Amino acid sequence: MRFRKKPTKNYRSFDPLKGYPADDRLFYECLQCGDIIPSIPKDSCRCSCRNIMIDIDYGRISIQDNNQIKLFSLVK
Repeated sequence: MRFRKKPTKNYRSFDPLKGYPADDRLFYECLQCGDIIPSIPKDSCRCSCRNIMIDIDYGRISIQDNNQIKLFSLVK
């Protein structure tokens, strides 16, 4: 039986006053509801508690509480 190594989260710091980073390999984690949102989703999305909302039509991200989010990339 083979086991695949589960990717680990590489947490990154950033300054929300300078903008929210976006890349195909970056994800936002909501600390309120635990949802994980890609920084560049295919469709507009939000976390369950609506702390993180990404509107791709207008190209914007809205965060209600910056202290309740973390940014990470996946490391294989």
